[in-house]
Amino acid sequence: MVLHRLVSDTDALRQAWEISPLHSRDLGGFDDVFGLDLAEDLIVNRGLRIPYIRLMNNGGYVPASRFTHRTGTGAGQADSVADPHAVLREVERGATVVLRGLVRYSPEVADFCAQLSKELGLFTSAGAYLTPANSRGAGPHYDPMSVLVRQVHGVKHWRLQAPPVQWPRTLPAPREQYDTPVIAELDLHPGESLYIPRGVVHDAWTTDSESVHITFSGDTPPMWADVLHELVDQAAAAEPALRETFPWRFADAPDAVAGQAKERLALLRAFLDTVDTDELAADIVERHATLPDPAPRGRLTTALTHTRAPEPPR
Repeated sequence: MVLHRLVSDTDALRQAWEISPLHSRDLGGFDDVFGLDLAEDLIVNRGLRIPYIRLMNNGGYVPASRFTHRTGTGAGQADSVADPHAVLREVERGATVVLRGLVRYSPEVADFCAQLSKELGLFTSAGAYLTPANSRGAGPHYDPMSVLVRQVHGVKHWRLQAPPVQWPRTLPAPREQYDTPVIAELDLHPGESLYIPRGVVHDAWTTDSESVHITFSGDTPPMWADVLHELVDQAAAAEPALRETFPWRFADAPDAVAGQAKERLALLRAFLDTVDTDELAADIVERHATLPDPAPRGRLTTALTHTRAPEPPR
């Protein structure tokens, strides 16, 4: 199991899921999965490109033109490649380095996420955040999915506020302001983690210490609203009246619109009454509980040496 490396009490996480934050301590080291040395190697030696590396400073993105360049020659040219010297200059100015989609280029993180996905029953990915001392990266915001933050180096201060909307489906507007109550405030040290439910506003910054943390999250989770939208589409396909347009000059006849609305809602209810909930549950499980195939590591040699039978002459 790997979940115990992210939370000290998995039962507590189950109870807190999408409901309340959870702070875990005494989780031990994490350098075998991700740490400062790996982060530096990725930034300096791996030639990361946008969007897998971004820089943020005090709530906004640093323009990519300030830390990327074109590299290579001829057919080997590549645009938007991170220039390590420029990245480090921006970090010295207070920028946070954001490493996105780590599962695509860090085998250590990919293997961890593959196991975590099995244990949680949902696909998980990971991103890392490297913040210099006395700096702030993203600023206050919320996410449309739950996240698990694992501190691996230094210290970061976190402030959590109650959700402005419960269980949001989309990202908030940039630099949106929040006046909801503060529900938690804490320092996160190496060997500690913080579970942040979907929609909880969070802000984090460093003071005297730099900080490196890795965040694990899934895609925006499937919701009952998505299932109901699909059922409405099925009802519309089966009932022509649900595909009818509004009557001519409908703005002049609100009573007629109300009458038609009542009839259409009755048709929709009748259709929903025919839905077999056992079949619906089986369909939900089949579509949303199936994890993507893991990367085919270790199979390249087999693929290269596989001998195909020659095709017969025509």
